[in-house]
Amino acid sequence: MLLSEIPDALIHSDIVISSTASQLPILGKGAVERALKLRKHKPIFMVDIAVPRDIESQVGELDDVYLYTVDDLHEVVSENLKSRQGAAKAAEDLVVQGTSDFMQRLRELEAVDVLRSYRQQGEQLRDEELQKALRSLANGTNAEDALTQLARGLTNKLLHTPSVQLKRLSADGRHEALAVAQELFGLNSGETN
Repeated sequence: MLLSEIPDALIHSDIVISSTASQLPILGKGAVERALKLRKHKPIFMVDIAVPRDIESQVGELDDVYLYTVDDLHEVVSENLKSRQGAAKAAEDLVVQGTSDFMQRLRELEAVDVLRSYRQQGEQLRDEELQKALRSLANGTNAEDALTQLARGLTNKLLHTPSVQLKRLSADGRHEALAVAQELFGLNSGETN
């Protein structure tokens, strides 16, 4: 197609992409206005990627023309880059938070075996003391005395091993263990219940 045929071809064109080496614009406002009238104002999408521009900048002021230039494309690329950088930062934050949550969960799972063993030990001590109380009741001990002995025996057995271990750790100079025990048992220093 010859450059002189472009204004006639605009009548049938919905999309125009221009990129020549011309030093002057090859498509002016007047030619585009005539084409729009003949198209009955059906819109035209135009992209001018030439440097210098092939389409006069005033063409972009016309109704029913959507003109984009290299500068517009550069802005879109810059905005998309900023948006992607923001999305990348958000994704990085999600990964960091997810990793932190996962690692916390893993550390919590490390305690599961210890907690399971401790619970089994407590249940075994409870069952032993309950059997003693039932035997006591069967031998005619009054219910209040049997319950009192059950509570006292269970408390003593549950506290015996931690008490012995804390004394040993303290004697060995492991004072951090005392602080951990206070935290573990929910105790405030100097308070008694």
